[in-house]
Amino acid sequence: MNLPNNLLGLLNILTFLISIPIVVVGVQMNRVSGAGECFELFRKPVLILGVLIMVMSIVGIIGACCRVSWVLWIYLFGMLLLIISLFVVYGIALIVTWKSGGGTRLPGTELKEYKLSSYSDWLQNRVQGKSWDTVKNCLVVGDGCSEMPKNDTTLKEFNMKELNPVMSGCCKPLAECEFSYQSPAVWNKTKSASSNSDCKAWDNNPKVKCFDCDSCRAGILEQLLITWRKAHFFKFALIGFLSVIYSIGCCAFKDSRKKPDYWRQ
Repeated sequence: MNLPNNLLGLLNILTFLISIPIVVVGVQMNRVSGAGECFELFRKPVLILGVLIMVMSIVGIIGACCRVSWVLWIYLFGMLLLIISLFVVYGIALIVTWKSGGGTRLPGTELKEYKLSSYSDWLQNRVQGKSWDTVKNCLVVGDGCSEMPKNDTTLKEFNMKELNPVMSGCCKPLAECEFSYQSPAVWNKTKSASSNSDCKAWDNNPKVKCFDCDSCRAGILEQLLITWRKAHFFKFALIGFLSVIYSIGCCAFKDSRKKPDYWRQ
């Protein structure tokens, strides 16, 4: 077997091994229901990506190691479609997340608040209607505010806590509501409370909280963007790695065409 075929086979074995944790993560993302994982926008795509890479790796191993020409051709065609699809998906994702999000720190505190208007229209539409009903149910079932500070925390201590976007947006009222603080889980409405719809939606009931607030929608989107941006390096490294494998595959296929016996395999 020539060098391109050997190298292609080895790289596809490596790719197959890489696909395993991607599939595992995808399965886990579709099973968990914690506050940080209630938004499903990228759950299924991660699982689908892992499965596709795994399948293409197996096809590539068969084509390269078993010298089956038509399998190698299918592999190259499938890899090309996969790489193009990744470019398109990541390109669209960059467009809809570009300059989106970013909270505003409250003066004299470590707390941040998030506004839904800070996100692209496309993202805002993803947290409306039935989609949001699913997220709310996930927050309730998964005890979305379980990571909030303990009830004996004073207001001064609470203001120095660094809450994640979901905790900040869904588990406490906005500062402009001017509610009376009793504990991280209990905020009492006052006569001077703001007319903001989020303030009206707040309830101390652990199954209600601010789960129907725009601030909660914004917190969910912000958490999504944080996760998405952390994965930037992996995404582009994956595209680069698959492109290298595809190039080697093209060399192997081109070399095979020079060998008449290869086509009879």
